[in-house]
Amino acid sequence: MNRPIYEVRDFKSYREMLDQSVELYGDSPAFKVKNEVGQIFDVGYKQFKRDICSLATALVDMGLEGKRIAVAGANSYKWCTSYLAVTCGVGVVVPTDKELPFADIKNILEVSEASAIIFDKKFGAKLFENKSELPEGIILISMDNSYDEALSYDELLKKGAELLDAGDTRYDDREVDPYRMSVLLFTSGTTGMSKAVMLSQANICADIHSIMGVVKINPGERIFSMLPIHHTYECSITFLCCIYGGVTICFCEGLRYITKNLEEYKPHIMIVVPLIIEKFYKRIQKAISKEKGAKFKLAVGSAICKAASSVGLKKANDLFFSQIKKAFGGNIRLIISGAAAIDPVIIRDFNRYGIQTFQGYGLTECSPIVICNNDKQNKYASIGLPIPDVEAKIDNPDSDGIGEICVKGPMVMLGYYKDEEATDAVFDTDGWFHTGDMGYVDSDGFYYLSGRKKSVIVTTNGKNVYPEELEAFLLKSKYVKECIVIPFTDERGNTIVGAKIFPDIQAVSADYGNRNVGEKEISAAVTAAVREANAQVVSYKSIKKFEIVDKEFPKTTTSKIKRNLA
Repeated sequence: MNRPIYEVRDFKSYREMLDQSVELYGDSPAFKVKNEVGQIFDVGYKQFKRDICSLATALVDMGLEGKRIAVAGANSYKWCTSYLAVTCGVGVVVPTDKELPFADIKNILEVSEASAIIFDKKFGAKLFENKSELPEGIILISMDNSYDEALSYDELLKKGAELLDAGDTRYDDREVDPYRMSVLLFTSGTTGMSKAVMLSQANICADIHSIMGVVKINPGERIFSMLPIHHTYECSITFLCCIYGGVTICFCEGLRYITKNLEEYKPHIMIVVPLIIEKFYKRIQKAISKEKGAKFKLAVGSAICKAASSVGLKKANDLFFSQIKKAFGGNIRLIISGAAAIDPVIIRDFNRYGIQTFQGYGLTECSPIVICNNDKQNKYASIGLPIPDVEAKIDNPDSDGIGEICVKGPMVMLGYYKDEEATDAVFDTDGWFHTGDMGYVDSDGFYYLSGRKKSVIVTTNGKNVYPEELEAFLLKSKYVKECIVIPFTDERGNTIVGAKIFPDIQAVSADYGNRNVGEKEISAAVTAAVREANAQVVSYKSIKKFEIVDKEFPKTTTSKIKRNLA
């Protein structure tokens, strides 16, 4: 088991963690919030706790004590306040994907037995378009007061504050058992299957504790929140870890505003998925290719910065790579990528640019992080080492050392809600949680992903092929925008390796003087990309057949392609 690098405070519940942070950071900004006219203002840690207590007191006063309450909407201060108000002393929170169609929303509300839902304007439109189909008696609370038929978040906040000032202690008096279910999360995996994961505060706090033991964040730094906050990756790392660490959380207003928001907030830290960092990387590489001598300058700068860093001089990075850092607002120092594999060349290059970048691995069922590179040890192609308090192993490895990644630790879920069969299927008799991900471990204890157990292609000759490996090679081509490797059947009925590819038409067009290109040119470019990918693998893994598609693949909210819909 790996040891922490940094000393971490002890806490078992959100309330305990929040109280510590308020004591430590007081009036320091916990959030930067933008109002309706675009003005940015700070909300301090003391005010954040006051708003949490006020809203929670109002919810208890409404009779919601011990109930399940859903929270849905864009990343925002009110979302964060609602989440902690529910979990710190009211009941169980049900974070809900704001992009879901109403049928799925209805299912979540019914299965979770939610008594109330707190939502923003856009999400509310789905609810009120289908109001007659909502569960009977459910209480509707609007974050932005957009619906007369819903209770107002602001009015509840005001009422709760008045109750607190009058001496109401019902919220403070409530004892929350950190080992009971506190968060009920409905997964939206790439297979399209959805399970309800039961997590306790002790689960999530254990994960925060372990992560903070190997990744340093500094009070007063700013983090840019852009991934869906209902997901554990964003919620645990960008939100809760940063509340622990005294960091200021800044919210992205949407994908089209990323550049504008980065310039406004100038963050030090970003938590991303590969799709996002790849777009930044391609933009940087494109700019480098246009500047005469830029590659040579970068190589020299990287060498000088590496030498300077070895003797404790870190300002050299700003001298050589300030223009690259400007793409992220100018202050960026740390980027963590998760949710899917990423090209190690991208991680290597960002580290060369003076931006500490590494990847980690986790699942909703694990709160979510269990394996991660860290401040002292970073192998670019690896997902890292088990974090402190996590045991990991490769189960039933084959001749290449590839087997299922299994883990144990206090951050692993309580189980699947009302589904003992599914819970028993992922825990063995020795208590190991079987992740469903295949991988291997090197002699230094670093883990590597091979692919999902359910996605492996078994060819007619009995060979195992992991689609993710081939997809990574395909995506190295400038002609491939998106792809998915899946089993095809040939004319003899044999299972072969195939691919569906969404081409980058702009890249193909650039080879022909930016003129319009047709099927012939596109097919030739994609064929070249497939040939290049096949050259990097043994023959039985090679792609034997491919199809070109004319639109992007359906994705989850963490930008993973849904394999069953592709």
